[in-house]
Amino acid sequence: MLASLTILAVAEATAETGSISELLGTFGVDGRVIIAQALNFIVVAVLLWFFAFKPVMTTLETRQHKIAEGLQFAEDAKQQLAEAEKQKAEIMRQANTESQQILLTARDKAKAFEEKMRAETAAQIEEMRKRADSANEMERQKMISEVKNEIARLVVLTSARVLQSELNDDEKSRLNQAATREVAKLN
Repeated sequence: MLASLTILAVAEATAETGSISELLGTFGVDGRVIIAQALNFIVVAVLLWFFAFKPVMTTLETRQHKIAEGLQFAEDAKQQLAEAEKQKAEIMRQANTESQQILLTARDKAKAFEEKMRAETAAQIEEMRKRADSANEMERQKMISEVKNEIARLVVLTSARVLQSELNDDEKSRLNQAATREVAKLN
């Protein structure tokens, strides 16, 4: 830009004193060199655009895209984590509810089993009591029978001794038969 201002200032001064070509010649400016430099500038600018600026912009866009994908992935991961936490909380709530139900069921079953065992034990105790009562009754009847037999035997023995001494044979025989009938009735 400074060069342009200098050229303009020189051009105004030259217009007053002579031609532009003399002025340019005075400063050593050659038109062919300026055109060649302009072409070189354009070629370098185009080459820089295609081989430097465009790949850098593509790389920047790729990185921005990757960063955006990374941020989106992080956001998705946060959402998945939040969803997983919700699912975990729901599963824990369900597991807690199920464990409470299992515990209640186990308590009910244990109570029912306890009542069943008590009923069975009571039935067994009642059965044992009945058997013991029956055995006691049988033992009592046996003892009564033995006592009756013993009493009858003693009565017969006593009667026989008494009868042998004081009664005749007919009376003895009749009393023996009566005692035998009495003993038979007791049995």
